[in-house]
Amino acid sequence: MSLVITKLLGLCTVQDFGRIGRMHEGLPRGGALVRSLLARANRAAHNPDDAAAIEVLGRLTVRATQEVEVASDAETRLLRAGEELTIESEPRRVAYLALRGGVDAPVILGSRSTHASAGLGAPLRAGMHVAASDVGRRDARLAALDLDAREPIRVIAGPDTDAFEPRALADLAAAPYRVLPTSDRVGTRLDGPRLARTAAPERSRPMTRGAIEVPRDGLPIVLGPEHPTTGGYPVIAVIASDDLDRFFAIRLGGSVRFVV
Repeated sequence: MSLVITKLLGLCTVQDFGRIGRMHEGLPRGGALVRSLLARANRAAHNPDDAAAIEVLGRLTVRATQEVEVASDAETRLLRAGEELTIESEPRRVAYLALRGGVDAPVILGSRSTHASAGLGAPLRAGMHVAASDVGRRDARLAALDLDAREPIRVIAGPDTDAFEPRALADLAAAPYRVLPTSDRVGTRLDGPRLARTAAPERSRPMTRGAIEVPRDGLPIVLGPEHPTTGGYPVIAVIASDDLDRFFAIRLGGSVRFVV
């Protein structure tokens, strides 16, 4: 073994880039909430970008049971046996702890990612051991990473424009929203301007990561990596793929502005 979890606050799971090509089976891709941060931690540990690492939404303390090299997007450290390290997600929503060689977790349907809502793996807990794997080595310079939350998040309007009053799209971009603490890997709940819907009936439709669906209360929910493959709430817009990591990196309680 390489690490033992001594303290844990929040949600900590094993994540890689997820399971590709399973949507038709009712299984979304899942994987890291912020893929670029996972890749940066893996590069610091000289792993492939998509190697499995520990995703931290909160705070995690680990103790080395043997010498092991670990890395986050902020630093690389060699932990000797008995040394402890604490990593927390602040000031972002999420952080990653990579082990040299990657985290050794079972490969299920092509991925080591925990997907709790689908029953694939389980969140980490205090007392658990985490071992390093051997996924090969990669030497790479750390790429510049811009997750500036001050810039508006770009969205693409639609597809369910008929389900909203004409002013709803302008309301979405009119004022900032607050990321609610009830958010999780399934969906990020927002508090701010309420988006007026029409009397159009709800109907089942395919969903995707970054889709902004709107329940009857008018408060938007942005679907995350463990989103359902179908849903009944209409989608007013979808976050541009290049801005997904910036959005999901915003801390709980933080604010976000959208631009169409």
